[in-house]
Amino acid sequence: MFDKEFIEKQKNKLEKQKEELERLLSDFASKDADSKHNWRTNYPDIAPDERDPEDSVDEVEEYVDLLPQEYTLEVKLKNVNEALDKIKKSTYGFCENCERPISKERLEVNPSAKKCKECMGL
Repeated sequence: MFDKEFIEKQKNKLEKQKEELERLLSDFASKDADSKHNWRTNYPDIAPDERDPEDSVDEVEEYVDLLPQEYTLEVKLKNVNEALDKIKKSTYGFCENCERPISKERLEVNPSAKKCKECMGL
């Protein structure tokens, strides 16, 4: 379906996205040793006798604010990893819904796309 040059270009894009997503996650989270796809937002180390209570509250609020960011980045990373796996298995670029090819244009915009435009309702 797709030529080797296009697949290699997409693979490079996906690998760069993977590196960037892992870098962003590592700024505030740690990889979960028990799960291949899961990260854990670092909870603040709060020693009650050493800190101002307001500082502790601020750190907990920051932790709570980071949780949805962790989830969003994890989902993106999971999609990128799945696309890289599809490249290895030579199944990259096919819609998970109807199994028709996804357009090159769509894959160039979103290399980890799982569905074609028709199945996405676009």
